[in-house]
Amino acid sequence: MIQALAELAVTGMEEQGVNPVGWDTLKTGKDEYRLRLNYRYRMRYRITSEHTLRIEVFYIGHRREAYR
Repeated sequence: MIQALAELAVTGMEEQGVNPVGWDTLKTGKDEYRLRLNYRYRMRYRITSEHTLRIEVFYIGHRREAYR
């Protein structure tokens, strides 16, 4: 289920950019973002290229661990 949500979020980013409509996103660093997959799970990612949208997902997990 979480994998399916993550795939939907990445598809949304491919179509709409860094902050896809309908997803709760928050900029947490210079090029790092946090996306809320559901009430428990978060996906953290960074933008590695500005000319073409290149997204590096480096964390998907429970919110309790996402901020440590």
